[in-house]
Amino acid sequence: MTYIAERHDRAAHRGDRFADIKMPRRVTEPLLMVEEISHRVANEYAGAIAAINVEATHIADADARAALRRTTDKLQAIAEAHRALQAPATAGDMSLGDYLDRVCAALSEASLREHGVKLILVEDVVMLEARRCWRVALIIAELITNSVRHGFKPSGGMIVVEVRLVGGDVVCVVADNNGGCAPNPPPSRGRRVVERLARDLSGDIQWFFGPRGVTATLAFPASQDLADALASAVL
Repeated sequence: MTYIAERHDRAAHRGDRFADIKMPRRVTEPLLMVEEISHRVANEYAGAIAAINVEATHIADADARAALRRTTDKLQAIAEAHRALQAPATAGDMSLGDYLDRVCAALSEASLREHGVKLILVEDVVMLEARRCWRVALIIAELITNSVRHGFKPSGGMIVVEVRLVGGDVVCVVADNNGGCAPNPPPSRGRRVVERLARDLSGDIQWFFGPRGVTATLAFPASQDLADALASAVL
């Protein structure tokens, strides 16, 4: 069965309620390297897709051309997901929900739909500085990718991404109903990256590995000023 991403406004559908500052130097310089690598990868995807399309024009067999078209469609979807995760061009505040909606839609098209996995976004209205939205999106994308990597049943499954405001914190929960993950798996490279990004937000992330699936909970201060103060206290 085929699924697409869905989005739900928490305030509108459920009615419950669960700043323009420069990034600290300690995380700004590495992120410039990430942006440069991301730009290069996007160009490589575009070059690969163009090369395959050129080769397809020289192939007479219709089935082979169709297979190449499917390949380029898949690469295009992956490239779009990669673009959705590039750093925002703006430096002001933006809607975290809008940003995650674009990311979730791109990931659904690139990798979830073919596995029959339904992706649902439920959100409070949260406004964050653009670079903080980016970090959250990178974390959420990695958690979604991990859920798919662990393997759903052939019948598919569901991943729910929930964003809510709890007091002065933003809490993001990613939960799946994939029971195929072993309890307490050893830390992976992706998990270490996620934990580092959470620290950059002056937050933390916790995992729960249950018999019905995995739940990851990210919490960090909604206020940039508070996040900066916490970061300075750690240094």
